[in-house]
This record gives sequence, C-alpha cells and structure tokens, in this order.
Amino acid sequence: MKIFKILGLGALLSVTLLGKEIDVTAYNWGYEPKEIVLKKGEPVKLTLISKEGDHGLGSKDLGFDLEASPGKAQSVEITPNEVGEYTAKCTMPCGSGHKKMFLKIKVE
Repeated sequence: MKIFKILGLGALLSVTLLGKEIDVTAYNWGYEPKEIVLKKGEPVKLTLISKEGDHGLGSKDLGFDLEASPGKAQSVEITPNEVGEYTAKCTMPCGSGHKKMFLKIKVE
C-alpha cells in the first residue's frame, strides 16, 4: 500500500513541476488542434509534430519558434504571462497554403 502512495505522490509532483504538455500536429496546410487554451503563469510544453512535409510554428508574442519534419518533432517550454488571444503561424515556407497556416492560442 505504501508503494502506491509513494508512486502517486511522484506522479503528482511530476505533473506539478512539468506543467501541461500539448502536441500540435502540422499537415499541409493546417494544424490539429486549430486552437489551444493556456493558463496565465502555467508552464506548458508545446511539441510540434509534422504529419507531412517540413513545417514551423512560431509566435513572437509568446516567444517561441519550432520546426518539425516527419519523424523529427521539436518541443519548447513556455510560460505565458499575459492574458489574451495570440496567433501562431507556420515559420517555414511550405507551399501554396503556407500563408493560411495559423494556430489560435488563448491565454486565460
């Protein structure tokens, strides 16, 4: 019984220290999910995964720029400090739909 309590505490500490993790999948020409919601002051690990082609995901306002290709994901840890709505976009020219690749990020 004590082992389960210790493991439970470890899992709780892990979640508290690492915060939230969100995977964003890029494809030609969009992202899934299309919108994410973050909490002000809460650390989050964003991972960009590419389903097809080379893509980026960046936001100057939130201070990150990721690049991914099939089989090669990239992650970043951010802590949003301002409530608001932000737009992240593809930062790697990827074809005719490149300018339409946006991800809405809401910080509450």
